[in-house]
Order: sequence, then C-alpha cells, then structure tokens
Amino acid sequence: MIAVQRAQLASLGRLALSRWTVLAGVAFAVGVALRIWLYRSSLGVPNSDEAVLGLMAVHALHGQFTTFIWGQTYGGSQEALLAAPLFAVFGSSWIALRMVPFILCGVAALVVWRVGLRTIGSRPAAVAACAYWIWPPFLLFHLGHAYGFYATGITYCGLILLLALRTVEQPSRLRIGLFGLVLGLAFWQTPQIVPIAVPVVAWMIWRRPGILRRAWLGVVFAALGAAPWLSYNARHDWISLSLPADTSTYVHRLRIFLSPLIPMTIGLRAPFSQELLLPNLLTYVVYLALLVLFVVGAIRARSRSASLLYWVAIAYPFVYAVQPLTNLSSEPRYLLIATPVLTLLLAQLATSYVRAILVLAVAAALSVVTLHRMNEPVPAASAATAPPPADFRPLITLLDRVGVTRLYASYWVAYRLDFETRERIIASNNSFRSARFVDGQVTPGADLWRYPPYAHEVDRARHGFVFLRGAERLDLMVPLLERHRYRRYTVGRFIVYAPPGSTH
Repeated sequence: MIAVQRAQLASLGRLALSRWTVLAGVAFAVGVALRIWLYRSSLGVPNSDEAVLGLMAVHALHGQFTTFIWGQTYGGSQEALLAAPLFAVFGSSWIALRMVPFILCGVAALVVWRVGLRTIGSRPAAVAACAYWIWPPFLLFHLGHAYGFYATGITYCGLILLLALRTVEQPSRLRIGLFGLVLGLAFWQTPQIVPIAVPVVAWMIWRRPGILRRAWLGVVFAALGAAPWLSYNARHDWISLSLPADTSTYVHRLRIFLSPLIPMTIGLRAPFSQELLLPNLLTYVVYLALLVLFVVGAIRARSRSASLLYWVAIAYPFVYAVQPLTNLSSEPRYLLIATPVLTLLLAQLATSYVRAILVLAVAAALSVVTLHRMNEPVPAASAATAPPPADFRPLITLLDRVGVTRLYASYWVAYRLDFETRERIIASNNSFRSARFVDGQVTPGADLWRYPPYAHEVDRARHGFVFLRGAERLDLMVPLLERHRYRRYTVGRFIVYAPPGSTH
C-alpha cells in the first residue's frame, strides 16, 4: 500500500513537473516568435543609433575603446564590447549586433527567477521569468534593437536586487564587495540605475544595520566598477553630471510617470499613439484594482524579503523624476530599467498552475495587441519627421556607381551607411546650417559630430552629399552645390550630389 502511494505521488510529481515545463516551453516559444516577427516587421527597421553601437564594436576589435557611446557623456560602451566577439566570429551584421540584447534579455529573465525565489516563492518566480520573456511589450520592441545600454540596464537591475538579497542574508566581505562592484559597473553603463540603487541600499541598511561596518568595502569596489566613468569625468570637468536644460517641472515629470508612462509600460496604452487598450471607465477600474493589490501586497510583505520590491517600486518614481530627460511622454524608455521589479510584483498572483496560465496569457495578449498597434503605419506629421527608407541598398549601389566614398549626410543616414558598407563608404553627420567653398569643393560648417574622426576624413577627401528629400533645409546647400557644378542623382527619397570629376 505504501509503495503504491509513493508511486502515485511520484507520478503526480512528474505530471506537475511536466505541466510547468510545458508552460515554460510555450512561453519561451512565444517570446522567440514575437522577436522574429518584430525583426521582420516595420518595427525592426535598423537605425543610426544601432549603427553607432555596431561601429563601436568593429573599432573595439581593432583596439579602439571609448568610455561612452560615441558623441555622448553617458551610456557606457559595455554592450559594444559584448558585440565585438560576436562580430569576430560571425562578421558585423544587424543580426549579430542584436544578439547582445537578445541574450541579455534571457539572462535578465533568469536573474528575475533567482530574485523571485528569495522574494515571492518558487512557482511565482518561475512565472515571473516566463512573463519577463514575453512582456512588457515596449521592452520587447526596444530590446529588439541594439540601443547600447537598455539591455544591460535591466540585467544590472536584476543583479543588484539579487546581490542585495544575498548580502542581507549573509553580509560577508565577498558579497558586499561583489554588490559594490556590480553597482559601480551599472552606474558606468547607465545613470538610470540610480533610482533602483537608492532604495535598494536603503532597504539593505534597514534590514541589516550592521552592514554599515563594512560599507567601505562596497564603496571601494563600486569605485572600481565605475572607474572608467570616474576617470573620464575627472578629465572632463565632471561633464556627465551636467543636467540638460529643460522647462518641465518635477511635479510634471511625476504626473506623466503615472500616466501615460506606466500604462504604456504594462500595455494598457500604446506607445507613441497613446491609444487606450480598454474603454476609459474600464481602464480606471483596472488601475484601481492594481493599486489595491499593490497596497495589500506591500502590507503583507513588510517583514519579508519581498519588501525589497515594494521599497524600490515606491521610491523609484520620486528619484527617477529628478532627471530632466524623463520629460518624455511618448514612450516609456526610461522606465524599462524598473521592469524586473514590475514583473516580480505582478507574478505574485501566479500561486497556482491555473493562475500561472492566466498571468502568462494576459501578458502575451498585452504584448501581441500592443506590438500590433505599434506596427500600424502612422503618417508622419511632415516629410521632415518621416524616417529614412528601410532599404539602403539602392543608395549604396548609386554611390558605388558614381564613385562617392566620402560624404556628408544627416545623422539618420550617415551612420547606417558607415555600418552597412563596413566603412567602405565613410559618411559623417551634419545639419547643413552653414557651408563654404574652399580648396575646390563645398564643405559644410562644423557640427556636433557623433564621431569626429569620420568628419575629419570626409573633410580631407573629395566628398559628396546625401540628402533625404523633405527632411533637410536645402535652400542653402543646393544653390551652392549647383553653382559649383556638383552632379545631382536621385534614388527614391535620397538625393545625391557628387563632386565634379567623380566617375559616372
């Protein structure tokens, strides 16, 4: 009899294991399918922001390293360094470049699971990892591109939560030092980690006040991790701490955080268009229900490790809104770094298999519907705001035919040309506010170049110009170019001016 009962229990265990395994497998397949669809849709068209990161990876293979993304004083170069070995093996391509955020998103999901084991329980933790692979929708879209520090940001967020929990459990020198090191690396990579780090450190001190006796060790290792940031800023008058000019108020940034950015993040509003998923009244009902669940969860978790999640969630908006860059209401890009916390909070609902199915089904539905809405073509307000064509091959063919290998173009054209031709064609960005005729050719005035060496090379060479029809003011450039016999060619929306004497 006992043997039979044991056999039945073992059979039930295998059944339970297989059910959860199947659920995880389905979630993984859905996440992969969504990413393939995104890559092939209009949402997956590459742009110059990605191209800059790819070019940095190419230059890293030749021993040329930078502290930050070209042309910026924030946003570390770590993702470019991660892309470099992929380029060494597979060659430079959009797919190889985007493998970095793809892999990092998978790593972040695993870290979310590990955090969940210490905060919300084993089953909700597994659901949180699966949910994070298929949701939030804007995360899938944004990490479908290689933008430089968003994928590392979410990974560092998860690691900081995990290491904080481990350090509070056992505040050894090793764990304190490792926490500090990761915090320093995260700060170098993105200042967006600060609204996460502040409440995490405060929670650690609250839960384990004795940790302050060894805090110096964490500070030393944090400085080690942030050494590239510290070194660069010590040599450049701490320029990374300069806040951009902005007319918005702190209260305004808090307000748009609550609406529309939080609803956009979870999928109740479509990014960019801000279209509501549900009717107004039903939307407010959902908001109220989520708020009640949050308050109840915070009260229940106040003496447990899960309280870390609530500390971060409550403090995050108040620290986040200090930065003027957060005055962006069209998309929730600056909220992405907090999505591991958001996912863990929502996954607490998945305390049974049926609830797990419901949570993942809702997450998948929100992502599918929101991404579909984002993929619907939205007419540009004007030709100046329309993005460049998706396919640059006709332009590259024309440039090869007319013999133009050095040129000036707008930012959104220049760096895609550099990356897609593997620097066979060198283009530098320019806004064409001024120009002069010197040494037998037209040369635009100095600009805020993303990579000055390109500008210097183009300036020294026999260079041409590429304009995007309707996107630039050509009343200055075109008369000057035509006066000096530059030859005009068109292909689609691209207008090419080749210097006199170039080949046909």
